[in-house]
Amino acid sequence: MPRPYRLGERTAQMGATRERIIEAAIEISTELGVSRMTMRQVAQRADVAPGTLRNHFRSREDLDIAMVERLTDEAPLPELSIFDAARTIEERLGRLIRATGSFFDKSARLQQMWHRERMVTGAWAEAGAAYGARWQELVRLALGPLADDPDAVAVIRGILDPAFFANLRSGARTTDEVSALVTALISPWFARRSAEQGAP
Repeated sequence: MPRPYRLGERTAQMGATRERIIEAAIEISTELGVSRMTMRQVAQRADVAPGTLRNHFRSREDLDIAMVERLTDEAPLPELSIFDAARTIEERLGRLIRATGSFFDKSARLQQMWHRERMVTGAWAEAGAAYGARWQELVRLALGPLADDPDAVAVIRGILDPAFFANLRSGARTTDEVSALVTALISPWFARRSAEQGAP
């Protein structure tokens, strides 16, 4: 007796295949770089026929868009609301640093890809511009009246570097412990700077 056709099973199978393709593309891009990844490699890694790959992603651009969506969903940017009710620059910096540490935890794959190769075209460039604009706004809100102070901006940008956080994790410090340590390190300097400029 023929097996009854089940639309739900077919949809689930197609969804699983799509997910496998996206994951294969991310793995290869992490290993080789985005520009060196080929559709043939993706089909082989995902264990699908080239025609199946084309059914899901008609072009390389479509696949890039799906990869960007996956990685940005994994690592959403901090919301500007993290500063709500923060009255002092120390409070604002503490919240920004904690949010940054959390973002680094979630964005490990994206960071690996970025270190392998700077993605500066297509969907990658658009996502990078959006990330850059959000971080710039977060830094400005955290610094408040010091947002136009080049020294203050340079210090906070250096502190928010992934490598800086990674170095402080030695000894198996947690994200919260690293964030607390960084906040304690920079708060006196920013407090003095704020006092010198009459900023709250």
